[in-house]
Amino acid sequence: MAGKLGPWGRGATGLALVCAAGMGGFGLALRFDDPTGAFQQRRGTVARVERDSASVEEGHLIEAVTVTSSSGITVPMLIKRPLAEGASPLVLILGGHATGRDAARLIPDTRGRVVVAMSYPYTGPHRMKGLEIFKWAPDIRQAIHDTPPAIQLALDWLLTQPWVDTREVHGVGASLGTPFMTVAAALDRRITHVWSVHGAGRTRELLAHNARESMPAVFAPLAGTLADVIVGGHYLTPEKWVARIAPRPFAMINAANDERLPRTAVDALYAAAEQPKSMVWMAGPHVQPNRPEVVRALVSSVLDRMAQGSIAN
Repeated sequence: MAGKLGPWGRGATGLALVCAAGMGGFGLALRFDDPTGAFQQRRGTVARVERDSASVEEGHLIEAVTVTSSSGITVPMLIKRPLAEGASPLVLILGGHATGRDAARLIPDTRGRVVVAMSYPYTGPHRMKGLEIFKWAPDIRQAIHDTPPAIQLALDWLLTQPWVDTREVHGVGASLGTPFMTVAAALDRRITHVWSVHGAGRTRELLAHNARESMPAVFAPLAGTLADVIVGGHYLTPEKWVARIAPRPFAMINAANDERLPRTAVDALYAAAEQPKSMVWMAGPHVQPNRPEVVRALVSSVLDRMAQGSIAN
């Protein structure tokens, strides 16, 4: 369902040190106001829909679709839905950057729901070495700020489909997807239930925590701060948005042995949320595609809670 933090996680922290040394021109572009108005402008309207492929597997139709906005944002999605006729509740997933829309393939049984996983609106390389990230920095930053409107654009198309029950729309942010799904849900009340799966707040703290993998720990706080400024994390950190979700329910499912999320960052997001809210702790490490047992347990837990209506219990 989710992957590692991707190029704007650990990679952004390395980029921060490069930028601090001499990226003055780009630095001028980092000063911007609250992005809410810009989000709406970038969302645009649905301009083109391309159906890339379709297949039937174990009672589900699996279809790859790409939606393009009038603003130029492109949103690749993978839809997995029951073959039975009629409208079903929608589960829209945004997980790790590397997994993207293929996260839908990690769910063997949708339990009668329409499950849609979307990719980030970023077309650059997933892995970069050394100063190569310098080249892709503007694209990464643009993709970060395009992601909340991309979620809304996906909904603009999905909620017009006859197989979607618009009365029940679950937005699931997994790992890296939590901040973006939280922002999108705060702005878009069509999302009726919001889930953070192995997610947290305090983007600056998260960036610093994960920077320790690629540099001495003493430099990690500085790298996290600079990276947060570069990507505009101050405006997207989810604890600043999550209270707007109420009175719709907000649920967090977290890992007791999560090596990527500091407990203080997890608690900060939960504390900022208004009722109704809930938090569940499960044994195990952070969710990643190469940990199928973790993914299976999470998927089962989330779908069970959806079916029971226990998101905020």
